[in-house]
Amino acid sequence: MTRGRHWVGLVVVSMLIAVFLSGYGVTAMPGNIKLNNNSNRIVVGDDINYPPYSYVDADGNPQGFNIALAKAVGEAMGLTVEIRLDEWSRTREALEAGEIDAISGMFYSEERAQTYAYTTRHSVTSGDIFTQSATMLDSLEDLRGQTVVVQKGDIVAEYLAGAELEIQLIEVFTVNEALSLVADGTYDYAGLMKLPGIYAMEEQGFSELRSQGLQLIPNDYSMAVRRDNEDLLLLLNGGLKIVQATGEYQAIYDEWLGVYEERDFRQNLARYHRFLMVAGGMVVVLLGMSLFLRFLVHKRTRALRGANEELQLKQLELQSLNMEMEASMEELTAMEQELREQLDRIRESERRLAESEQKNKAIVQALPDIIFTFNPKGQFIDCQASDHAHLQMPTQSLVGKFLEDVLPRELAEAGLASIRKSLESGELERFEYELSLRGERRIYEMRLVPLESTTVIGITRDITREKRYQEEIEYLSYRDQLTGLYNRRFFEEELKRLDTERNLPLCLIMADVNGLKLINDSFGHAKGDELLQKLAEVLTRGCRPDEIIARIGGDEFVLLIPGMTGEQAEGMVDRIQKLAATETIGSVELSISFGWEVKTDLNEDMQEVFNRAEDYMYQKKLFEGPSMRSKTINAIIRTLHEKNEREEAHSKRVSQLSMALAQVLGFSQRDVEQIRTMGLLHDIGKISINEEILNKPGRLTEIEFEEIKRHPEIGYRILSSVNDMADMAEYVLCHHERWDGTGYPRGLVGESIPMQARIIAITDAYDAMISERSYRRTLTPEAAVKELYRCAGTQFDPHLVAVFAEKVIGTDVENTVVSLET
Repeated sequence: MTRGRHWVGLVVVSMLIAVFLSGYGVTAMPGNIKLNNNSNRIVVGDDINYPPYSYVDADGNPQGFNIALAKAVGEAMGLTVEIRLDEWSRTREALEAGEIDAISGMFYSEERAQTYAYTTRHSVTSGDIFTQSATMLDSLEDLRGQTVVVQKGDIVAEYLAGAELEIQLIEVFTVNEALSLVADGTYDYAGLMKLPGIYAMEEQGFSELRSQGLQLIPNDYSMAVRRDNEDLLLLLNGGLKIVQATGEYQAIYDEWLGVYEERDFRQNLARYHRFLMVAGGMVVVLLGMSLFLRFLVHKRTRALRGANEELQLKQLELQSLNMEMEASMEELTAMEQELREQLDRIRESERRLAESEQKNKAIVQALPDIIFTFNPKGQFIDCQASDHAHLQMPTQSLVGKFLEDVLPRELAEAGLASIRKSLESGELERFEYELSLRGERRIYEMRLVPLESTTVIGITRDITREKRYQEEIEYLSYRDQLTGLYNRRFFEEELKRLDTERNLPLCLIMADVNGLKLINDSFGHAKGDELLQKLAEVLTRGCRPDEIIARIGGDEFVLLIPGMTGEQAEGMVDRIQKLAATETIGSVELSISFGWEVKTDLNEDMQEVFNRAEDYMYQKKLFEGPSMRSKTINAIIRTLHEKNEREEAHSKRVSQLSMALAQVLGFSQRDVEQIRTMGLLHDIGKISINEEILNKPGRLTEIEFEEIKRHPEIGYRILSSVNDMADMAEYVLCHHERWDGTGYPRGLVGESIPMQARIIAITDAYDAMISERSYRRTLTPEAAVKELYRCAGTQFDPHLVAVFAEKVIGTDVENTVVSLET
């Protein structure tokens, strides 16, 4: 009776598994398992050059640990496995394109898990660094700044790339190529998985190479499928559980990997030869002690020999008794043989039963689902789950209760209706529902299948993550990440949807930020992003919740409003402009140019409406833009002077000195006014320089000075955005050029440097010398003039230096020189 109950239990469990697999697109058939495409054939790929895991032997046949394991898993699940080997990156591309169904061996990483779904691990291995035999590495830190050969797409390559050791990686397609480049001295290091590297060294005869034993990135090694292929993932996990439970996995592992792990162990022993020498000394001591003990044993043996002779006499007596017992034993032997045969038959039956139960248990444990059994009244008859975290109450408390005892009323009624419908139709029923589990809202899907006329199997899966991921993807696909407004894709789809007669008049309003590029160049892109976010906030406040606002370009926004006339659009624009007038980003005002157009005729092309609105916006931008740029320039100057008060006084003095020199040189009133303004703005580019560098009390480092040298180019970009400052921008760009051509940024020589820039160079240097600096003493005007003369012809225009000294400063240079020398 006991064996009968075991077989009945086996049949019931098999039926449960068959029903479950059918609920997820897999049909259990006699002798095999068929997938959705009505075929039990799957294509498994791997790396063609990755022994001992996967490779092609001399006869052109796929071989290796991964290949043998894939075939064993397929056989356990009734699948026909076709092996396809290729270069590793192409194998991954084939899986992503659906050309193959699975990869038999892939290392896990969080980045790869975004693309692939992994089975439970079937092995754990690590990488290592391979070098010439004479090379010894203490740690991975020894590779800082070095060049390392890696296999393209391998997990070791990914690990070294993210190690922040400034390692330069040389990618090749195979392990053999990487080791060959180290063997011939082209490179000193190769970063590879340990076992493929050891295998290749032996196969290729690289006796001059060695592995360092660094144990890089020990990682799970699993089978992988596409993330959307959960059915195949389920089958592979079940197959792995089966081959592990039956011992077949260990046989495959020992055949392909065991021998290399043993050799790797012997190589690691060589790293500790000093320890072995000490151990050898201890062995010598132990041998000496052994000899001494042997002497004591010999002495004791002589004493025991006499006792042994007495025991032999006793043994003779026992032998006679034993002969009498042998006759009785022959009778018992015949009986024992018959019992043994019966016992063997019982054990074989129990073994088969245990294997079947182990397979069934492995499949259930691999499932991420909860399996319920209901009667027609919605009462829980049974519950099986590998993870009990999703149960409302423990299994023992759940069995015997009804749906209404466990779930909210509406949900319990929906579940009971689905149970009855499944029993009536004899087909699969499914429904989704939400539950609050430990204070968190979770989403589940239940699939119901009739098992008998009075029993229903319900398989429940937590789909919260998939649902939320789907909602997040939908949100991101239609939203601009910076502003949170709709993006261009959503706008274009919505434009097509609203372009109907019932939505006429259909108003389209274009909005463009004024001066965004100038703000990005002056204050950085973070400030520009803040400006765009502020504009999005103003537009949102100025519109109703149901009106569509989208960002369709870098600084371009569009409003799409059904049923709005041109007069109403003008009123909305005025309202938004008033809101914008109250907003600033730091010291910069928010300025927006608008243009709008209204479609009133259904036959009118919407693209033409869009173009007219855009043209209108750009017309207004031509009038509003210059004013905004001028305001922004003033804001930049204010911000710079707030960052460094010394810059404000310095700019004013340079402006006055430059104007005086221009007047002496006979410049026109317009040019004098221009150079006065240039003196005020010549250091405007310092707005983008770190405030700590500008205000540093001591001398600048070489890196800090290189940062300071960027300010002429930054100033040029800022001023060149204003039409009437284009010439001035050129002069600001050149005011640190030197007469001998060693200046920056362009290295201009002599009179190729604009006159205005040569004037600013002299007045800027003069004021810097007579002004207070924390890192040097302040020079007198006489000493500063002498320094100008010393640098005339190298740094400064010699003619302008003489005019500046004699006509502007009014210094008697010769008397000054004599006075200084005295």
